[in-house]
Amino acid sequence: MVASLDHKALSVERFSRWLRAICTIILARNTAPDRTKAIGYVEQALTVIEDHDATEQSYPMDERQWLLGTAYNTGTECLHASLLDEAKRWFETSTRICRFVPGGKERAEKISDTYMHLLSRYGDKH
Repeated sequence: MVASLDHKALSVERFSRWLRAICTIILARNTAPDRTKAIGYVEQALTVIEDHDATEQSYPMDERQWLLGTAYNTGTECLHASLLDEAKRWFETSTRICRFVPGGKERAEKISDTYMHLLSRYGDKH
């Protein structure tokens, strides 16, 4: 998908909508390989956000919010399932996305606190 964006075949807005659709489908399958693909796509989206943040074609705010919520929620689900490495990657990604949403600094702190709290509860049990 990033290759399509590089060749201007896809606008940033269209890219963001396609990425949401693809991630929604593969995360619904809820398998480790699908979550790995999804986090890769979310990380690609973060790169697109970083590359286009101050340009005319910035990443839509509703899609940024969706990425943040999805990354955080998937991290929480992974943590509850004792998939600590996956949870860590999702939480780290959600924290990085916070830089590009309103109130991001406060959200990043909250996510970090929640992650540490959950890790202390679930990390010690398994």
